Amino acid sequence: MPTLRVVGAGRAGRSLEEALRRAGWRVRPTLHHRDDLTRAATGCDLLVLAVPDAAVGTTAARVAPQPTTVIAHLAGSFGVEALGRHPRRAALHPVVALPDPATGADRLPGAWFAVAGDPLVLEVVAALGGRSFTVADEDRPAHHAACAVAANHVTALLGVVERLVGAAALPLAPYVDLTAGAVAAVAERGPAAALTGPVARGDWSTVAAHLAALAEADRPAYLAVAAEAARLAGRTLPAGLGVGGGAAVVHEKAALRKALDQARAAGLSVGLVPTMGALHDGHASLIRRAAAECDLVAVSVFVNPLQFDHSDDLAAYPRTLDRDVNVAVEAGAALVFAPSTEEVYGPGGPATLVHVEGLADRLEGAARPGHFDGVATVCTKLFGVAGPCRAYFGEKDFQQVAVVRRVVHDLDLPVEIVPCPTVRDHDGLALSSRNALLSPDERAVAPALHRALQAGAGVTVAGERDPMAVAAAVAAALEGEPRFRLDRVDVVDGDTLEPPGEHTTRLRILAAAFLGRARLIDNVEVSR
Repeated sequence: MPTLRVVGAGRAGRSLEEALRRAGWRVRPTLHHRDDLTRAATGCDLLVLAVPDAAVGTTAARVAPQPTTVIAHLAGSFGVEALGRHPRRAALHPVVALPDPATGADRLPGAWFAVAGDPLVLEVVAALGGRSFTVADEDRPAHHAACAVAANHVTALLGVVERLVGAAALPLAPYVDLTAGAVAAVAERGPAAALTGPVARGDWSTVAAHLAALAEADRPAYLAVAAEAARLAGRTLPAGLGVGGGAAVVHEKAALRKALDQARAAGLSVGLVPTMGALHDGHASLIRRAAAECDLVAVSVFVNPLQFDHSDDLAAYPRTLDRDVNVAVEAGAALVFAPSTEEVYGPGGPATLVHVEGLADRLEGAARPGHFDGVATVCTKLFGVAGPCRAYFGEKDFQQVAVVRRVVHDLDLPVEIVPCPTVRDHDGLALSSRNALLSPDERAVAPALHRALQAGAGVTVAGERDPMAVAAAVAAALEGEPRFRLDRVDVVDGDTLEPPGEHTTRLRILAAAFLGRARLIDNVEVSR
């Protein structure tokens, strides 16, 4: 019978030693990786390196080659090239869980082995009554990933099961048996035919109930696996699934990052709609567009203190999270991120601010010093948490879009900024959370700001090229409504936000004005 020697005293090596000893092989004393391995290949037919994957190459290099000895490793992630200069090389990866040497020795007989290289490893498989399949070196990463999903990740999901049943004081054993039965069905019929359950039949209300029963930290894993089940069943998870009843509202950055990372790992595209809450139809239009263009949409709801000039303005800003969640769900969001200020900036506030030179201090930034630093800082942090995505912003805050675009460009953030047209009420008023501050009488006259901008656009179309004259036309039009107090009018190049030049073809006319307690902003685009 052949002779085996193992380097490494871990559970895999000791399992193999005992299993082959029972099969009649001669087994020489185990060597440890700290031993002198120069002559380890002498006096044996098969030398197995049962060492950590990262140590296989360096361990093999310490062994003097022997022309008649096969040197093999048990790793699944790479092939025989890692064994270097040895003339007879092989890979022998047991596709079976080996939790300890005694259990492992019982499980190896009859197991599957992923093999490569010298045919002696086939004799090992035959001695154990096992089954083998060849995996080329270039296919090893895919093989190892499949092993991780089939064993490690399934085990991790059973950890979720354990937490669920533990919270309900239920035993774990029936659910483990259920898993075994599902695996047996896959072996008999294949994954698609074996798939059952609410995702397979499109019972989304049951799936939403499941999500509501899960702890916040466990929902992203459920959603990611449900997306894979839906793909296997030829279905698509509905936009907004799991958000109803607050089921997919997350408050921690880590939870948002995990959910979006898992979505991308499942092949889903991610849309992000940053907001300060008090959602209205304008926000809903952004979410609807994101849901139409992306597989999963996350909405952030965070009243950013860095964007406020006065503490009383910050205190007065409406906070309506429950309503915001409902608006987001109805528009197609799957996640709502609603962090605290401390979660975003830490207990002492941010020590680092993001400033966009040349954009942050002009126009609206001149009237609100530091405002766009707050925008740039919070968006940089949000994009860092969210990761690669498409982020949707309304053009009502036109300069804000330009600032965020420049941040993404200059910092090489993996985010595509998607500007969306301003949404208006039936009378032309741009939708804004600040409209809630208007009294009924003020709301009735508020559309005058948009009409004044249209007056500026009209004189531009008629041939006026002087920005000051265009701004004067806007101011004159707004004078007809004495309740307004005009703050500023700017006429700029629509692409650069610089003063328009001789070759400017797209203008933006931007205006800000006070009406009661509200400071309203609006803008229009004009071609000339």
